[in-house]
Amino acid sequence: MTTSVKVLKTLDKARTGERCTEKQWDYEIVPKTIAEIVKKYNLEKTCDVNNPVNTDMELADRFYQAGFEAATRLGLLCTDTETIIKVDEEELLVNLKKVPAYLTLGEGDEKCTISTRTPSDGKPPKYGSPLSIQMNEEYYVPVAQGILSSRLIDIHEGPSLDTVMGSPLLAHSPYETFAGFYEARLRREAQWRAGRVGIGNMLVASSSTEYGNLAAFGIFSKPQIALCLIPSALKTNYPTLHKVVQTLEFGGYVESGSPTMIGGYTGGPEGCAVASIATDLLQYPVHFAHMSGAPTYDLRYAGNCGRHAVWSQTIASQATSRNTNIVMLKTINQVSGPCTEMFFYESIVGFVAASVSGLEFTIGPRSGGGKYKNHLTPFEAWYTSAVFKGAAGLSAEKANEIVKEVLPKFENELRNPPKGKSFPECFNVQTLEPSKEYLDLYLKMRKYAEDLGVPMPPDGVVS
Repeated sequence: MTTSVKVLKTLDKARTGERCTEKQWDYEIVPKTIAEIVKKYNLEKTCDVNNPVNTDMELADRFYQAGFEAATRLGLLCTDTETIIKVDEEELLVNLKKVPAYLTLGEGDEKCTISTRTPSDGKPPKYGSPLSIQMNEEYYVPVAQGILSSRLIDIHEGPSLDTVMGSPLLAHSPYETFAGFYEARLRREAQWRAGRVGIGNMLVASSSTEYGNLAAFGIFSKPQIALCLIPSALKTNYPTLHKVVQTLEFGGYVESGSPTMIGGYTGGPEGCAVASIATDLLQYPVHFAHMSGAPTYDLRYAGNCGRHAVWSQTIASQATSRNTNIVMLKTINQVSGPCTEMFFYESIVGFVAASVSGLEFTIGPRSGGGKYKNHLTPFEAWYTSAVFKGAAGLSAEKANEIVKEVLPKFENELRNPPKGKSFPECFNVQTLEPSKEYLDLYLKMRKYAEDLGVPMPPDGVVS
């Protein structure tokens, strides 16, 4: 484990670094630098929307070189101090040699090791669930219990709350501190009911600032994973660094990162891939992270299962997995909701592409893009994990065929996706029995994935 003493170097860099406003960073420095690097490495217009899963590993390695240069030329902007935290080439190379290639958490039968993968290596990745989608307080335990009842789930993260015992969970307030402890009690109840006592955790789902982590992280046995999420790609801030200091001092694992956005300040799919790689590379020397998370989203529909985002995330994952020992976490962001065919189509595309590209871990699902309260059920978690694990040994060429087959079934709906149904509309909250409609759809879509050539491990509950 890394002690928090090393973080003082980051804090000193943030205090004394080159001054830069966030506006300058977003509108001038990052766009200009990324565009120059994309041009320098002849990466312009390399995004192939007709082949969303990249099969050219030489191109992936070229993207890695570009991402490495972007990391050393840019660094991370600390938004609280409005200074740039720089990492030079020698420092980055030294730190990349120290990056942990695996992390182990959980107790007894729940012990789980997340380790680096390479594209199509056949080693099943690990899957955490659910993402921090908001639920009513009375649904927290049932939905988490249902999700964890399948052994396809390796790590527990969410869901999240927006109230605590009926009171509003207000950011930057003592409500967040209370929420950290409250969530811990609900989380343990769900794990006990599911027979998953000792499962590893990602903490704290209901508190996005440092308050929940400062309150509750220390009460869990170590190590656990702390969600030290940065404000956006190529940035950091004091709330993140608060979490990093505490997590390292308690002997926990730091997970840090944030999406790059197609259409944002990192540019198009090529620029976003370069920025994603750079963001991943900078997490260890700046945050001493054990896991980095820099997925690619498309701002046009706030997801990443369309052609441009799949290609960008695929090539960034291939680049990093082929050239480093960084443990990556890149989320797959479906925009359609539970009990819709589109959700399953999006999941096949996103998770097949991610699995064959060397991604070792993800958290899911993001049913309905995470926009709708209570739109989360066990079936989405089980299905996405099965696809993610089952596709591990497929070739990039086979994955590309599958993705091209499935994309036309939903891509025209990405900007106007179906909302789907809520947890109590899909499952009996007391018995956790699914509705016949959703059970039939779930089993039908499992068969569809298998017919496409994806080996689907059983969920151990209904399949």
